[in-house]
Amino acid sequence: MPSLVYLHGFSSAPGGNKGTFTRRWAEARGIPFQAPDLNLPTFETLTLSAQVAGVGALLESQPEPPVLVGSSLGGFIATAVAQRGAPLRSMILLAPAIHFARRRMGSPAWAGYRDRGELEVFHYGAGRLLRLGPDLLQDLPKWTADDQWRISVPTVILHGRRDEVVPLAESEAYRDRNPGAVLHVLEDDHGLLAPASLECLRAELEAAFR
Repeated sequence: MPSLVYLHGFSSAPGGNKGTFTRRWAEARGIPFQAPDLNLPTFETLTLSAQVAGVGALLESQPEPPVLVGSSLGGFIATAVAQRGAPLRSMILLAPAIHFARRRMGSPAWAGYRDRGELEVFHYGAGRLLRLGPDLLQDLPKWTADDQWRISVPTVILHGRRDEVVPLAESEAYRDRNPGAVLHVLEDDHGLLAPASLECLRAELEAAFR
């Protein structure tokens, strides 16, 4: 039986709301479930390169290609490992942070980080402010070309029409350049925790394991 692997978002942890929902869904059906901690190497020294390497190694260790669920930044990491040829049955992307590197390098909200090389961020997994050091900033330029990626892995995207973090247009453009992708536009925000959104996720998980 293929496993289900869940990738959490930025400044988060495996036990967040969507991670818990996904884990409970898998456990109720006897599906092997894994949710790695993506604060790699640590949150202070976080890099996308370390996240991609860690997830790639995990996927290579699976006995058969898993279903990969990626939320926000975890969705970007999912596309990165898929583009590099990781063995995958399919992907479900939840408000994926497409163009994460490009948007962070130009975001006014991160101007201070770009100037000082450090940023205090509320970390939802730790429940407190943590310092983000310069490693992520130095790593971002390696990951700005994801609009050139063409990914053949069967992919379903869930994205809220009222998403205030990742523009819906990013997922629309991903769908358009990857014709095998399916996009569900939901009446929700970035959290995708409305009952209808969770029902859509449940339905897509069921479909992925048929």
